[in-house]
Amino acid sequence: MKKFSTFIICLLILAGLIWYGHSHRPQTSPQSGVPSPAGTIVSYACDAGKTITATFYDGPVIPPTTPDAPPTPTGTAHVILSDGRTFDLGQTISADGVRYATPDESFVFWSKGDGALVLENNTEGAYTNCTAETSTP
Repeated sequence: MKKFSTFIICLLILAGLIWYGHSHRPQTSPQSGVPSPAGTIVSYACDAGKTITATFYDGPVIPPTTPDAPPTPTGTAHVILSDGRTFDLGQTISADGVRYATPDESFVFWSKGDGALVLENNTEGAYTNCTAETSTP
């Protein structure tokens, strides 16, 4: 009987460890599938009542391949516009702020401090003067 009780206790501990490991897995970024910490969600208010919600996922920085090249960022952002469109964007090289874009650069989301900028086909349009309202880690 003592062996059976020990067996049951071991099974319960194993089941608890499996459940804990499964429920505490790191999230993956939407574009790359690479494990990353939970994304940071930022809501922006723009002119004309427009809004943007962006979830930022950090990624490792790839060191430059030559001394004169910048490091390559690998973060991603999931961007939701108040007109219903959504974008999964890869982080791109930026001299100032953090820049995310579609592969063809037709949609660019740029954040710096509490501000954000959206460019569509290299033109600022419907989402102007965007300022962060809330941030959730």
